[in-house]
Parts: sequence; C-alpha cells; structure tokens
Amino acid sequence: MTMLESVRTWLLTYSGLDDSAGFLAEQLSGEPTQYSLVPLTGNPIVESYINGASLRQFPFAVQSLESTADDLARIAASGFYEDLSDWIEEQNAAGTFPTLDAGKTPESVEPIGLPILLEYGESGTGVYQLQCRLTYRQDAA
Repeated sequence: MTMLESVRTWLLTYSGLDDSAGFLAEQLSGEPTQYSLVPLTGNPIVESYINGASLRQFPFAVQSLESTADDLARIAASGFYEDLSDWIEEQNAAGTFPTLDAGKTPESVEPIGLPILLEYGESGTGVYQLQCRLTYRQDAA
C-alpha cells in the first residue's frame, strides 16, 4: 500500500468527516464539501543509520473545498480543521497510526502548521488546508 493510501485510510476513521463528501487523492473537484490528501515536497530521509535503516517523513496536507459564502461558513470550515488537528494530536498521543507496509514502523503523526484558507474563489468556495507530517522508521533494504 502506498503512503498516500495508508494515510488516507487512517484519516477516513476520523468521525468529523462529512459522510457525503468524497476523499480524493491529490485533487479537489465538484461542489463543497470535498476532501483531498496531497503529498508535500521535502526530503523523505530525516536521518540515516550506519546499518542502512533510516528515520523518514511523509509530509502531507489535508485539503477541502468548502463554501466561503459567508462568515458562518468560513467559521465552520475553520472549526472543522481545528477539530481535525486536535484529533490527529490525540491519535498521536494514543499511538494510533496509519498502517504501513512491512519494514516501516510509524513513530508519529502531527500537524506542522495551523489550518489556513489557502485559496479563496469568487464562486463562493475556497480551499482550506492543514499540513501534517508522518514520521516513521524504515528498515535497511
């Protein structure tokens, strides 16, 4: 299973998601609300060990297409991301991580920034984003 699939499957366990919304990979489309998981750039290797093993990271963003038609809609979208951020921190504290392929052991998942309104469209919709990072150990090849 790819890292994208693993993280997406894990995120789908969050009860605060809108059940009628799709959860796409690397894209948003359609009408609000839509969710997407997007890998971010960055060096995947945090630390290399002499035995060939490594500490790695998978930086990603959870994005959603939301209504931004009025203050109440924007406040609700912001609240969703605050709650999601809290849930990620709770999962991290409990040691409940995405299931990774053999040879990869998750260490942490954490938000690495505050949720933001990334893109504001004239059509009454906007893209919100929360950047996160999964840190894991990878065995020597």
